Amino acid sequence: MIVIAVANQKGGVGKTTVTRELSACCAMRGYQVLAIDCDSQGSLTRTWIEMQPEWLTLSNVLIEPESTGHRVRPRPLPEAILQSPLECLDLVASDIRLQRFELQQDYMTPRLRNQIREHCQDYDLVFIDCPPQLGKLLIAAFNASDYILIPCEADVVGLTGIPDLDYTIEQVRGNMNPQLERLGAVMNKYKPNRNLSFSARNEIEAAHEMVGPIFDTNIHEYSKITEAPSAQMAVVQFAPNHRAAEQFWNLTDEVLDRLQISRNKLTAIK
Repeated sequence: MIVIAVANQKGGVGKTTVTRELSACCAMRGYQVLAIDCDSQGSLTRTWIEMQPEWLTLSNVLIEPESTGHRVRPRPLPEAILQSPLECLDLVASDIRLQRFELQQDYMTPRLRNQIREHCQDYDLVFIDCPPQLGKLLIAAFNASDYILIPCEADVVGLTGIPDLDYTIEQVRGNMNPQLERLGAVMNKYKPNRNLSFSARNEIEAAHEMVGPIFDTNIHEYSKITEAPSAQMAVVQFAPNHRAAEQFWNLTDEVLDRLQISRNKLTAIK
């Protein structure tokens, strides 16, 4: 099992999109994948399913329930795992209550890591869609992860927040999770005909000590990418012959290569 946090302190850079597409592509390659929505906005959740009131979410797993009597423990992670519409891809949903994690005692910070390590050994890959701000929830996600993948927007503020993110990574590495590594950065919303995108990529490449090596594949700003969630599909399903799908398949190849695992589990088994 390999756990990858998809993170960037800056909002709107495509964390959920990258998590959704990589999760889908890896599942379609035959890997057993768990996608964890660790953002209280629940964008990744809405990509795949319409939540029902009785379903448990990550909030139930990470937050101690209020009790006037004896101590009540949070629910175990398997009780919050839902099936997505895509074979080989499961989901842990999120809701607005997850914001309360910032008020939890520090001893709850390792719970996500412990729950993943205890209950998710049957998965090949776990992707965590991280919140767009620094705080306890992001630290918990980093503590639970083996790698961090950083989507960066190809614009003039592409590096905004990266130094603070780098500081958080180093704090987690130094105090909690020394094995945590930067998998690299991916350029999102890239406009190949604009010098601004080219300059932004150069800036991110120059900041490789903070973000890791940049991936060769740039994800362009296509309407199909934003249309796919309305159909509760990844773009590689929604528009499989579109250039956007090709780019995400290429990015998936690069990610699997960096993880040093086969690009297609089904082929590897054969």
